[in-house]
Amino acid sequence: MRLNVTFRFLGQMFLLHLQSMAIPKAPSTGLSMRIPHSTDFVSAMDFDNVTDERLLDELLYLQELYGLGDFHIFATSEFGRHAICVDRLSLREALEVVYGSTCDDLFKRGIRINEYRTWILRSHEKGDRPRPTYLYSIESPYNGQRLQSQAHALFLQIHYGAKIRLTNPDGNTTLNFQDYKTGSKLGKEKKS
Repeated sequence: MRLNVTFRFLGQMFLLHLQSMAIPKAPSTGLSMRIPHSTDFVSAMDFDNVTDERLLDELLYLQELYGLGDFHIFATSEFGRHAICVDRLSLREALEVVYGSTCDDLFKRGIRINEYRTWILRSHEKGDRPRPTYLYSIESPYNGQRLQSQAHALFLQIHYGAKIRLTNPDGNTTLNFQDYKTGSKLGKEKKS
């Protein structure tokens, strides 16, 4: 709900803006895209309401534009997707990739509002919704030209069964996770 009120007082114009938002209540855990003990990130994006055909076109474009390796695609819902590339990128490069995509706007801002200054992708259950599931990988001719996060690759292989072509591992074996609460439509679904 939003309420905007404008009024004048003592020769000044005042605008009062009130907005209410639901408090996130659904607990979950997410994987940090920051490489521990460094200033690098892996590239990841959270897409809502996207078809796989449109996603494929966009990710192929990003691979070519930024010389990125393989993207690994995970389903979060029928038309929700996570895309992860395990290439190590500087903050500037990671920002360019994320902001150059059509991924969810709140995810784009995540690094600026997260207390640990990172992007987080849900990796575990959210209420009754299962963890994301691995669907497929989009191979790239640039795979292995950059250092690749070994820890992220191993997690995706072990946790999801993703098929990762790890050809230039960085030797890192540490990951960070974050517990958080998120908005949820669970419990609001119609029962038949």
